[in-house]
Amino acid sequence: MCMNRPLAIAYRYGLALLSVVAATVLTHWLTGIGDAGISPLFFAAVLISGWYGGRGPGLLATLLSGMATAYLLLLTQTTSYTAVRDLLLRLAVFTVVSLLASSLHGALKKAADASRRAREAAEEASAAKSKFLAMVSHELRTPLGPVLMVAEMLEQDPSLSPAVRNDVRTIRRNIDLEIRLIEDLVDLTRITTGKLRLREEAVDAHEPLRAAIEVCEADVCEKGLCLTTDLAATATHISGDPVRLQQIFWNLVRNAVKFTPAGGRIHISTRNTPEGHLLLEVCDTGMGIEPQQLGKIFEAFEQGEPDIHVRFGGLGLGLAICQALVAAHHGSIHASSKGRGLGAVFSVKLPVIPIAPEQANRSAHPNLHGYDL
Repeated sequence: MCMNRPLAIAYRYGLALLSVVAATVLTHWLTGIGDAGISPLFFAAVLISGWYGGRGPGLLATLLSGMATAYLLLLTQTTSYTAVRDLLLRLAVFTVVSLLASSLHGALKKAADASRRAREAAEEASAAKSKFLAMVSHELRTPLGPVLMVAEMLEQDPSLSPAVRNDVRTIRRNIDLEIRLIEDLVDLTRITTGKLRLREEAVDAHEPLRAAIEVCEADVCEKGLCLTTDLAATATHISGDPVRLQQIFWNLVRNAVKFTPAGGRIHISTRNTPEGHLLLEVCDTGMGIEPQQLGKIFEAFEQGEPDIHVRFGGLGLGLAICQALVAAHHGSIHASSKGRGLGAVFSVKLPVIPIAPEQANRSAHPNLHGYDL
């Protein structure tokens, strides 16, 4: 229930008056608290008045507390010159300290209120941004589906000349790239709003890894890269979502292909750690990462060097999504590089689970279709 302005003012100043009266009564009853009548209760009255009432009630509480303190001191001391001098000195010290405390408390209250309002505004803006991204992503992706389907049909049409089919292939690949960018935005929205859901099952991590490598084979061949694998891990089953795992691996392999120049090398390996984890490493001889950029590359819309977006495209969401998906699988992801032009290594650790032979047979070929990556 909101109070009108006169009633609110009366409440604030009334609170200051009641606080000082209560402090005076309690100090009189509890003789011996404080220094000959300068009770901590008066400081409490000033702080309460300043916090809940503001600067005006805080000053009123300071004035009334000084008067009450003087009265209590006169009750317990003689009225000699020395006593009056000491009284005035103590009142001056009390008043200065109370004024400072009241002002500081009022400032803290205002700062806390401003911080709360700013936080609420930021949360509302973030929610609005996420809702906007979700709506726009959906509206953008819907018309691209039929266009991609027609492009794929034309690409396979033998009645078209090779030159036309090559042009259609270029169109299809760019449409596919656009859809993947939109899907990254959708995934980012799901992650930031806490709506990302995993369909967990026992998965042989090598299967989605092989599928991710297969998806990238065309780009590897087109750039003339040398891609080698060493899947030495023997305990490879983890509790996870096979589609999201393929998305993690695909993002890492795609990044290696994207940032490795023609003729470069990519090496993908797995092994088991003594702590009971599956360690996946994707090493490349690409452009590398400057040390000062390593802490930023997993942030959304961050691509390290300022000109990377212009040279390589993309939104800088892949690694941010990877980190969120790895964390959802109770794992960790780490990047290292010796510097620009010296390649990079991305490492993913995922906890393995014991699995019975019959479960291994069921998870040997997980269904990697059924919903979008």
